[in-house]
Amino acid sequence: MIHQTWQSKLTDDAASRGPGLAYLPDLAVTRFDGADAATFLQGYFTCDTADLAPGVLTPTALCSLKGRVVLDGWCTPGADGDRIVLVLHRSLAGRLAEFLARYLNFSRTRLEDVTDRTLVLGSLDLPDAGGLGLDPRRRLFLLDDLDAAAALWSDHPHLTAEAWLASLTEDGFPLVSEPVSERFLPQMLDLARLGAVDFDKGCYLGQEVVARAQHRGEVKRRLARLSWEGDAPPPPGSEVRDENGRGLGVIVQSAAPDAGSGPALAVLAREIPHVLRGEGVTLHLRA
Repeated sequence: MIHQTWQSKLTDDAASRGPGLAYLPDLAVTRFDGADAATFLQGYFTCDTADLAPGVLTPTALCSLKGRVVLDGWCTPGADGDRIVLVLHRSLAGRLAEFLARYLNFSRTRLEDVTDRTLVLGSLDLPDAGGLGLDPRRRLFLLDDLDAAAALWSDHPHLTAEAWLASLTEDGFPLVSEPVSERFLPQMLDLARLGAVDFDKGCYLGQEVVARAQHRGEVKRRLARLSWEGDAPPPPGSEVRDENGRGLGVIVQSAAPDAGSGPALAVLAREIPHVLRGEGVTLHLRA
């Protein structure tokens, strides 16, 4: 209900460039409650849940037994120490609950999806806006009070969700969605460089495969930054090809801050040309 009420109040004044504040309906919010929540998640998240800091969103991922990323996002501890909050792509909120259900049955941790009663607002290049720190450019606000959300919204210029996602894409953070879930190792998504994987912590689901790939030093496919041109952004999970039609990789994420062009991320083979083809678009490799 909170989302319907909020959307009914939105005006058409959001810009495609920052700085500003964006409403992000494609992000889900899940809570893990219980005295052993951090201990429980230590066995599943790739970050070190013992080192989570209040007010800071730490990048993390959940892997399958085969080391493939089921989902990624950001987590932060609750104020009372008995809660951890995870922000992830909305298309995978149900998958998270399904994936962890059998393990939660043997723990004292409770999982609750609070997306339907939580507004997620994201700031871009507003360092004094408050909220939860995601990185030097972005912060998130998780709000269950419409009045508080309206007050914050009125204090800042407005951005489209696509503008916020474009900034995330341009800076190389791949937010995994349902079409690309369980397809890539964390290293293929550059999650180790982004601080989402702690190689010094104890065991977690898929850790053996992830650690083996890290110690070997190389994976055959890596995340690449692209720009696209065409009628619509290439969807996650769609194929990237060379000009002869040979498959080279998969789109992970794309955004359309402006009509006809925008940034994208794809997992590609290492040796690739600078001009590529996607689903109805031309793709250019970026530095």
